[in-house]
Amino acid sequence: MTGAYAKAEVRRSQLVAAARAVLAREGMAGTTLRGVAAEAGVPLGTVHYIFATKEQLLRAVLEDVLEEISVAFRAAASSATDLDAAMLTTVLDVWSQLVEADPGMQIMQYELTIWALRTEGMANVARRQYELYLQVLTENWNEAAARAGVTLAIPADQLARLFLAGADGLILQYLTLGDSEQTRADLERFVGQMVRYATGS
Repeated sequence: MTGAYAKAEVRRSQLVAAARAVLAREGMAGTTLRGVAAEAGVPLGTVHYIFATKEQLLRAVLEDVLEEISVAFRAAASSATDLDAAMLTTVLDVWSQLVEADPGMQIMQYELTIWALRTEGMANVARRQYELYLQVLTENWNEAAARAGVTLAIPADQLARLFLAGADGLILQYLTLGDSEQTRADLERFVGQMVRYATGS
């Protein structure tokens, strides 16, 4: 890796982090390349050198968010040999780390998803976002079931789709109503129901 390339990669990461901060604070409508430059403490020309358009920067932000979620889920995956405990531990760890700890970032993530769906040529990025979620969740169900010695009564990819639908709904309720204790309790009940459905019990 050349020095110039390494420097550009560092600058790119710095600008993506700055853009995430601005998006979480100002929302999609209030985010500009000028604002990102100010957040990063660099000239506007530096932003234009790395990201020619706002769309390029937003795509990079969304890809960065996806990587963060993937890493968080895989790191949180419980080694418990009880399927219920494994799934619950993983879900609550990810909930605490990525949603409860910073609701603004979660709102930013939903805004980016809608933006990608509405922007010509970007729908594939939103599709990749949910494909990644489903891939990680499918792996989690399969691995947790294998450790527990449980044969899933429902295909893991179907469980992943249903689980993601429920989790998205609970997260949106939390962002709207702000009741962390209720959401945590609902997540616990939801995981329990999903495990019973998954095992046919």
